[in-house]
Amino acid sequence: MTQDIHKPEPATTLSAEKKTPKSRSLVLKKCFLAGAAAVLIVVVGLWLWQNNFQEKPSSEGMIAKEIRCNHLHVVVRSPDHADALIACEGARDAIEFLAAQGLDVAADIAIDLLTRLPVVVSPSAAGCCLESEGRVLVLVYSEFRKFKTWFGIPIDHSLYRSCVSHEVAHLVAYYNFKISEPSIQAKEYIAYVTQFSTMESLLRKKVLSQFPCKAFEGDWQMSTTIYMFDSMGFGVRAYRHFLELADEHEYVLAILNGKALVE
Repeated sequence: MTQDIHKPEPATTLSAEKKTPKSRSLVLKKCFLAGAAAVLIVVVGLWLWQNNFQEKPSSEGMIAKEIRCNHLHVVVRSPDHADALIACEGARDAIEFLAAQGLDVAADIAIDLLTRLPVVVSPSAAGCCLESEGRVLVLVYSEFRKFKTWFGIPIDHSLYRSCVSHEVAHLVAYYNFKISEPSIQAKEYIAYVTQFSTMESLLRKKVLSQFPCKAFEGDWQMSTTIYMFDSMGFGVRAYRHFLELADEHEYVLAILNGKALVE
């Protein structure tokens, strides 16, 4: 008994053969499946981004309680009441300073004190600002203390308070920028100037003593590269530059209007 052996037909592309109703149906099915796969990839990507970036306020079994800071448009969610009160003080410091510089400080601000920051944030960071969400994220004090030192000096509640001021300044500045994409150095200049200007004088003196660097001479010295290489040194030099300005108020407004510290 013999067995018929069927040789496979040469492969051809659909563009080279006559498109029958059956082949057109196959093409449509393939296009549909490819489109569905693309949509699925986008959805999964967005889900991963949101879950990596949006921290759960009640991490490690700690339940966050919400308080509203007195006389401020600021809400703090924190598992520790004492930390929340310090956060309110830091927010008030930043808001009062920036209001004096002519910024609009009426927008609502939410501060979440967390046991850990989103995974996309640098492990060396103590806080971050989610501008589009109107939220500031800062480590709870017990986690912040694990850094042991900050700006070269031992961590205490005053440093913690200044950390909150820095992040709140980022958010207030975001609401006041007149340009769509301000430079990193523009954002950080305002945040660091706010932080140092609102520090207790003795604390500020200790911090500045750790950085013998000179003030920036002008915009041309302040760049993203300088900031990325030494963020704290950038902050100190920016503050010293701020102190030497003939008109501090005018310079801050120039930054917000995109006339200074642009890329």
